[in-house]
Amino acid sequence: MQTRVVVTGMGLMTGLGLDLDSSWQGLMDGRRAIKRYSLFDPGTLEVPVGVQLPDGADELFRSGIKPRSRAQMTRATMIALTAAGQAIEDAGIGDDNIDRNRVGVVAGATGTGYAPTTLEPDPNRILRNMASASAAWISLKNRFLGPSMVVSTACSSGAYAFAAAWEWLDRGECDVVVAGSAESALNEPDVRGFTALMALAEPDDDIEGLSRPFDARRRGFVMGEGGGFLVVETEAHARLRGARILAVLHRPGLGSEGYNILSPEPGGAGMARAMRKALANAGLQPEAIGYVNAHGTSTPLNDLFETQAIKEVFGEHAMRMPISSTKSSTGHCLSGAAGVEAVISIKAMVEGILPPTMNLIQADPELDLDYVPLTPRRVEVQHVMSNSFAFGGQNGVCVFSRCEDGGK
Repeated sequence: MQTRVVVTGMGLMTGLGLDLDSSWQGLMDGRRAIKRYSLFDPGTLEVPVGVQLPDGADELFRSGIKPRSRAQMTRATMIALTAAGQAIEDAGIGDDNIDRNRVGVVAGATGTGYAPTTLEPDPNRILRNMASASAAWISLKNRFLGPSMVVSTACSSGAYAFAAAWEWLDRGECDVVVAGSAESALNEPDVRGFTALMALAEPDDDIEGLSRPFDARRRGFVMGEGGGFLVVETEAHARLRGARILAVLHRPGLGSEGYNILSPEPGGAGMARAMRKALANAGLQPEAIGYVNAHGTSTPLNDLFETQAIKEVFGEHAMRMPISSTKSSTGHCLSGAAGVEAVISIKAMVEGILPPTMNLIQADPELDLDYVPLTPRRVEVQHVMSNSFAFGGQNGVCVFSRCEDGGK
């Protein structure tokens, strides 16, 4: 019999807010945070705009992380450490209700934002460049003594992190796991790199509306930074310590496309396989899903193929099922995206309000599903799906369900 895994804490940092409540309010208000970069001088970049964390982020990092430690971290690691700390506080775990030997950490990251190559000696370079840094710092700061690692599967890194956490809990390796993903790739080399790949939307007269998932005018994604983390536990452990249970995490559906390093498999075949696997792992029929937080990058092929995959998996239910892409507000947080969107999906289920797809104004005749355009929608749902589809064809799909009594 599989172990039941539950979510007891959430932390979130996005361009809309520095915590879950402010980020959620930004989604509900329909705010869009795209603006010219100020983290660095965008100079002559073809795409000088993206979604940065709000003013106050640096002050928050300074207040929560010692100066010497900050010097040894990238911005992405600081985001991961802060968002994970929020989830830990939200879950209420501490010395009196956990065995630190049985608390694990798994973080999703891609390693962007590292120190630039230089011939000058830098005592912090090795520490900043450690691929394992974000998980290591979360374990160090909180004295968690269970297994700790980083997984890197590009935009689906958070989904793979949740899968690893689920496995550790299911096989009895841990009682509690802090899991999620974070990224900050807002620097000149990375922006130039994505521009060269023709992945980014070049600015037009509507800068704030540049991220246009499922809109006929979409032509690329907008880079963002952020992170989302969950505290997940075995249900037995959560109930023993009297925890509030926010949701059930089912075993994520993972799969590789084996098709192309950049392009999704035509028709969304690989996406469909991952969604079907997630449904099977959850023991749910397609019609049980009440909302899908789409990968929805605002690129021509992703949005088309994801729509086709949803139709293939959900059949007639696809035409009735609400779907939205919150990247229209947060930008694409790259390896942080799956963590960010998992937190948003659970929050939508808990609150009974679905976040909108902003900037969806001009219909594309090939994209005819219910994408919750422009305005939040109050809908009570029992099961939600969060899609994450990555460069390299490494796909991850998470399904979360309401817990019958919410714990306590």
